[in-house]
Amino acid sequence: MTLTLAIPCHDDAPGLARLLRGAAPMGCVSHVVVVDDGSPSPLDPGWISAESGLAPGRLTLLRNDTPTGPGTARNRALAHVPTPHLLFVDADDLVTPELPDLMADLAGRDFDFCIFRHHDTRMAQDRIWGQMPWDQALWEAAGLAAGALMPVDAEAATQLAQTANYPWNKLYRTDFLREYGIGCSDIPLHEDVELHWRSFLHARAILASDRIGVVHYVAPRGSRMTNQRGPDRLALFAPLETLARDVAPTPLALPFFRFALGLCLWIRGALDPAHHAALADHVARFLEAIPPEVRAQLASADPGLIAAINGLIARG
Repeated sequence: MTLTLAIPCHDDAPGLARLLRGAAPMGCVSHVVVVDDGSPSPLDPGWISAESGLAPGRLTLLRNDTPTGPGTARNRALAHVPTPHLLFVDADDLVTPELPDLMADLAGRDFDFCIFRHHDTRMAQDRIWGQMPWDQALWEAAGLAAGALMPVDAEAATQLAQTANYPWNKLYRTDFLREYGIGCSDIPLHEDVELHWRSFLHARAILASDRIGVVHYVAPRGSRMTNQRGPDRLALFAPLETLARDVAPTPLALPFFRFALGLCLWIRGALDPAHHAALADHVARFLEAIPPEVRAQLASADPGLIAAINGLIARG
């Protein structure tokens, strides 16, 4: 069983080379699709092969002349994946030696995607190898904290769907994404939220593995997109509102709206105060769109969340 790594890259040639040096020796990685998303100095396939040890025949390099954002770049990479399975990775992340073991576990198994644990570099300060505590708590609530590979039932899915909405903690069946038209949103930030929730919404068979397959690097400061404090974050509400309509009649409704409102609170902390009033307007409209029965469930299950959201709107 083999897979393709689908990688958006903007002006991070050293990170890409580091990632591919680790992936090149892995027999389970048969192909790599890199989308150079408008880097000022275009990536050169010969340089990539020389720096990473990746044979040219295993590499597809695509180029966007101007930056489109990681979501659009991932969608373009997906269209060129030649293998039955794929893993989205960012250029500054790493695959771990456990990835081949995960692939061996999955051989012969029927699944639309397999969610697996990852290492978040913020945990290094506590000398812990693994994901953030809130994600680990959701895995434990799903009853999946131990066990190399386990099926995810509907109840467990409502827990795991609330984990960090990353694209690099899931190994996908390529045709599953294509069949349902699942991809990232065409927005500059939070583009992976739609990929994550539509995966849970449409999947017929989900597996979960406690193997740590990817190292995700988080820069506490800097110019990375995750550190942006501008109004681009507000573009999230367009896909959120579309998702809300599709998720509302399903068992994922309560976890989705709990996640979405929690994300609104997180965004306020990450947003420049000049944009707080605009955020409050978006949140108020989003809150009104929640079906009354789901809003009642939220008020009962998580009154603190609703109080915090009401406070955000009032402060706005």
